[in-house]
Amino acid sequence: MSKKNCAGTTTVAEKRAMVDQMKQKTGLKLALEAVGLPRSSYYYERTEKKAECRQKQPLDPTLKNILLSLKGYELTLGYRKTMDYIDFTLNRGHYNHKKVYRHMFELKMLQPKRLKKQSKPKSELAFYSPLKSNVRWEADLTYVFYGTGTAHAFVVIDTYDKEVIGKYFSMRARAAEAVAALDRAVANRFGDNVPEGFKVTMRVDRGCQYTAEEFCLAAKQRPWLVIEYCGVQAPNDKPYVESWFACYKREEVYRNDYQNFWEAKTGFESYISWYNNIRPHGSLRNISPATFRAGGSRGSNVQLEMIERLETEEVSAFQGLFLSRN
Repeated sequence: MSKKNCAGTTTVAEKRAMVDQMKQKTGLKLALEAVGLPRSSYYYERTEKKAECRQKQPLDPTLKNILLSLKGYELTLGYRKTMDYIDFTLNRGHYNHKKVYRHMFELKMLQPKRLKKQSKPKSELAFYSPLKSNVRWEADLTYVFYGTGTAHAFVVIDTYDKEVIGKYFSMRARAAEAVAALDRAVANRFGDNVPEGFKVTMRVDRGCQYTAEEFCLAAKQRPWLVIEYCGVQAPNDKPYVESWFACYKREEVYRNDYQNFWEAKTGFESYISWYNNIRPHGSLRNISPATFRAGGSRGSNVQLEMIERLETEEVSAFQGLFLSRN
């Protein structure tokens, strides 16, 4: 590690040996000062040897097989959600989160860590935390690329139970599609009869779809709806729907190569069904939004059906979905 130079000075290893002989009589501090060796240099090699001698614990074969059997959306979950998913959804036993982390690290199944960047402070709308459902909604849209085209996904989410209640997937991105997603959200929660006295505030951005005259007139025709606009370039004003789009892109879009519109639409519908009914949500104590809204808890007997993903499908299989989207 250390070598003698041309002048014949004492090496670090020799100084360390001298300190070992002197410290029993003078103490470590005086011995280091007499030899002229820093304390960090004295302990460096010893710490390195301890690290080399540390034994590597073998992987648990049962947990390893469970992790390797995951092949769907579960591969995008972090180690904490995976721990609860194995325990309460798959009913395969409880594992410590540190053990799950170590196994996922060895199997290279962990998600890349997000690096937070410094940003300039910007004025934001007041943060809200409703105490029940159907008080605060958020709406937005995103682009989904497929083959040689682009699709648009409109979403309305309830900020309390985090459930996607309104959705619309289309080749166009007009105000009409935004209104259709809003109407589907109301129909999903109340059907054809909106309860008397119902009032909801929906926060949207300043995109052309939500500032268009058609959307503003539709909002005025719905007396129970209050539109709240975000600031300019302020995605943090509607964090819940932005977070949902991040999950959708990471867990569904970026993992697939859509060849046509029908595949993209099927993936969108399949992901929302999995997200609402199965996916553990961190802010809901790792239970699904549907279970949370139904008053359930982790381990409750809520019948959930796993969604089977077909790797290859004919284009004709998606035509019925496209024709029924309106």
